[in-house]
Amino acid sequence: MKKIITTMATLAVLSSTAQAEERYSGVTLIRGTVFSVGRVDPTEDIDTGFFVDANYTSVALNGGVASKKFGDSPLRPDSRDDFSEADGERVNNAYLGVGFSRLLQVQYGYGNHGDLIRFRSDFNFRSVMDFLSGTKTPKDRLTLGDRITFTIAAEQYQDDEEEIFDNATWGIGLLF
Repeated sequence: MKKIITTMATLAVLSSTAQAEERYSGVTLIRGTVFSVGRVDPTEDIDTGFFVDANYTSVALNGGVASKKFGDSPLRPDSRDDFSEADGERVNNAYLGVGFSRLLQVQYGYGNHGDLIRFRSDFNFRSVMDFLSGTKTPKDRLTLGDRITFTIAAEQYQDDEEEIFDNATWGIGLLF
């Protein structure tokens, strides 16, 4: 009896794996998670900050988490004397969205400063070349150079009193 259950479970796993492979057979986009770091440029008149981010993308769905610190960087101290309410503030958000793989994403986010809309793009040389040539590079054959990814995003907070946290980010990351 135990052997029959094990065999049936194995067949179910193989069947679902085959269905997933068949579902994405014509897709040349590389799905995965990008871990990135970079610079935050707020719309408020304060110094730039930094961000740490993780974002997963599939073919059409995506989601992620980010933490940003406004107004200073670990590499340099504040250089201004006129401080805003946003200066030195940490912002943490979680996002869900739709888009065209990592190339174009529209995300709804929520965090410690309310809800927001984010437009994001993660691009790397290998993904662009695979898309243009119609080929698919297996993830286990990606080199470090193929995994280097550039991240650009813009966020707009929906609450009027939180618009001081509207920002643009740009950075570099790795695809896993």
